[in-house]
Amino acid sequence: MKKILYLTIIFCCVLAMPVVAAMKSNLINDNAVQNNKSDLFRPMYATNIKIAKKIPASLGIKEIKGKPDVPPGKNKEDDPSEGVATGVLGTATGNKYAVVIGICDYPEGETVSDICLSDGDSFYMVRALIENYGYSPDHIYWFRDMGGVIDIGDTEMNYKVPSYNNIRDAIIGTEEGVGGIINKVLSADEVVFFFSGHGASGEIDDYDEEPIDEGIMVHNSNNVEVIWDEELRNWFDGFATARIVFIFDTCLAGGMNDVADDGRIVVMSSKETQSSSVYSSGEFGEGMFSHYFVNKGILQGLADIYDHENNGVLEEGKDVVIEEAFDYVKENIPSYLKFRQNPVINDSFENDLLLGYNLDSTDN
Repeated sequence: MKKILYLTIIFCCVLAMPVVAAMKSNLINDNAVQNNKSDLFRPMYATNIKIAKKIPASLGIKEIKGKPDVPPGKNKEDDPSEGVATGVLGTATGNKYAVVIGICDYPEGETVSDICLSDGDSFYMVRALIENYGYSPDHIYWFRDMGGVIDIGDTEMNYKVPSYNNIRDAIIGTEEGVGGIINKVLSADEVVFFFSGHGASGEIDDYDEEPIDEGIMVHNSNNVEVIWDEELRNWFDGFATARIVFIFDTCLAGGMNDVADDGRIVVMSSKETQSSSVYSSGEFGEGMFSHYFVNKGILQGLADIYDHENNGVLEEGKDVVIEEAFDYVKENIPSYLKFRQNPVINDSFENDLLLGYNLDSTDN
């Protein structure tokens, strides 16, 4: 029987001020995961957890000491002048689903400080999925701040508290087999996983070669929780489709590359040892990366450089591919951050990935 550990949480921020707190995670044997599905529902236990906070861009970006990070795949960060977009589209023919998480408002009294008044990154991502790429609101599982209701166009949308259990259940369903997009997705379908918030690192005895694992900081309205990169990898291992896009706007984002696989794209706001910065901290606050990738690049269509529709019109958000949006971030992130917050991409998708169906298909 595995023991519950009371753990130390240390803030990783620009002043590197340590704060002690208790947190739980959980220990899973990789072999047990493969042989016993119930293990997927047990949080991992970690020690020496460090929280990496997003910080205002005006304060600069602190590079955090850690292991070197060179994500495999189509990654051209060493030559920023060369984009990753090819102008050639890959196709899609199935349904589309998304899990979208944005947290600015963490529980009061916790050691994890708020990023802004309310999250704008997930709001703009949901808008982009619906308005630009034809996603059905019914196929978007949205988790934001403390939960609530908001109008997007003519649609009233609910978003839930971004807790470990809520997010896990949206991806793989409950232990009783209820819900979960994994039970709906077919081989031709498309899945997006988006997260904006604080990051974390910790030591997990998870039988892989990494001494340090990275995670995303979520909460259950009362306490902060961590979803570790290996947990996400295990949750997504059983999906019938390879067409999955992961987008992380968080400190240590490069460490979330564990979810990479054939046919997938992983977009990360910073290297594994870097912090990520805040673009705006007011109402509908944004991360620096998401501001350019989601809001300006996709939603406003400014990343559109290839005329995929062959209609002679550019800057149309509905045909911005993931690779174009990434190139737009690399080009437009402020110069004083370019060598201190380096967005990275792992692109194992053939050609360019346009969210939604291909341009010749009919949405259903």
